[in-house]
Amino acid sequence: MRLYDLSHPEERIVGKVLSEQARHVPDRVWLMSDDRKVTFGEADALVNRYARGVEEAGVAKGESVAMLVDPSIEAVLVAMGVARAGGLFTTINTDFHTQFLEDALTQAKASLLVIDAQYVPRLEALKSLAGITRVIVIGDARTARAVDQAPLSDWRVQSDAPFEERSDWLDPVQCWWSSGTTGKPKGIVQSHSSVLMQCTVYDREYGDDEVLYACTPLYLGSAWSGTIWTSLVYGMTAAIDAKFSVSRFWDRVRHYRATQAFTLGAMHILLWKQAPNPRDTDHNLRRFVAIPMPADLIPKFKKRFGIGSMSQGYGTSETFRVFDAPDDNSDKTGALIGTPVSRYEVALLDPMDRPVAEGVAGEICVRPREPGVMFLGYFGDPQRTLDSWTSLWHHTGDMALRKEDGQYYFADRKKDYIRYKGRSISMFEVEQVVDEHPEVADVAAYGITSAELESESELMIAVVRRPGATVTEADLARFVNARAPYFYVPRYVVFIDNLPRNAHGRIQKEELRTTGVTSATWDREASGFVVERA
Repeated sequence: MRLYDLSHPEERIVGKVLSEQARHVPDRVWLMSDDRKVTFGEADALVNRYARGVEEAGVAKGESVAMLVDPSIEAVLVAMGVARAGGLFTTINTDFHTQFLEDALTQAKASLLVIDAQYVPRLEALKSLAGITRVIVIGDARTARAVDQAPLSDWRVQSDAPFEERSDWLDPVQCWWSSGTTGKPKGIVQSHSSVLMQCTVYDREYGDDEVLYACTPLYLGSAWSGTIWTSLVYGMTAAIDAKFSVSRFWDRVRHYRATQAFTLGAMHILLWKQAPNPRDTDHNLRRFVAIPMPADLIPKFKKRFGIGSMSQGYGTSETFRVFDAPDDNSDKTGALIGTPVSRYEVALLDPMDRPVAEGVAGEICVRPREPGVMFLGYFGDPQRTLDSWTSLWHHTGDMALRKEDGQYYFADRKKDYIRYKGRSISMFEVEQVVDEHPEVADVAAYGITSAELESESELMIAVVRRPGATVTEADLARFVNARAPYFYVPRYVVFIDNLPRNAHGRIQKEELRTTGVTSATWDREASGFVVERA
């Protein structure tokens, strides 16, 4: 392990970190995927080549580059090349297709698209490429669209001589997208400084010869914050798999000899529900960051799988880690998130931005104690950025309470979205898709608590049909499946005469959630409906 010194703000540039690690530990493996290994020295040379390719593609400082890619060594190195050339890389949800993909490209405001070969056919179905004029393909494929295109191998012939960093510490480097609650998704822009500083915001308990394992998508922040950026700052190895597999998870951990893993949502609950196996403890994993994990399950999980430490915490895509709950082997209950980290001032506020009393749930509001530790703003949306701050506090939209023991506990989500398998799903977007059906008069989308994990929800829609409509629940599921990411297909559908609304016309979703699943509810799983993935 070689921890990079982040104490000097001007040195907080991701490309500088890589070149410094390459200078001091050039032969140490940084990235692994399947049987391929790339050292810090090799990575630095490849990133120089890719930075020159980005520059020749006409990407100016601060300009965004869209990426439709699965987790891979090449995708990480291309993103690093964009960063070194002064650009901003923005990763697009790989489940998007048709209008969702076109909207995402429009929002990215990019002229250059880096895309995995398997996703190239999706470009053919788009009405337009939304400003994309050049396409670089990782792999062997071509699009019939009238754009300048080339394989990534063309960039590998560039010089690997040192490339001068084009960015400063507070320049934007990365943008990922979080579902909006009353509109389109938000592009969360992070600076070079913020993606690096989050790596040291709490004690990660690292030793020598660490291998950090990631199997979450690159369009989410977790793979970057928990594994890629962290391994870069600490001079350690990151093992990357393209997808999470319940049946193969422990085999992959063994393959990489991983010492730490990171999972989100119900991923770890699904692992727990697998039948016990004699090899459950046959691995090198010492630390498992599984968020959120019910406090009472942690000791059982640790014992069964032979895990030494399982800390908990809370953070958002805008803030990274805000609360930390180290694993001290004590008995815990409830949705513990711990205490605030030192880099943030935290308050629990009521709707009037007044502090709530101890034991009362309030909205988690934060402000940094130093510059360069949280997001820069929402991409291309200054009004939305401004709206997230009131009374000099950034409002997260999540609720927590503080108990007598001084610990904080997660309470609820204020926003109208649900968490499903680690993803945030906008109810507004689901409703938009369903509302496009000609036989739908009105619709409300909401979450029903998942049987696997209380903080996760199954998607349910209540639909009012037009007079004379013949559309069935399965018809609506197929309709959504054809137009939206697969995880927008509702688990439950119920037809009702009218949606409950208040005097202002707002749908009373709490009433719908309270009614929940009844005998009149169609259940996708029980019906045998098969969701198709693009």
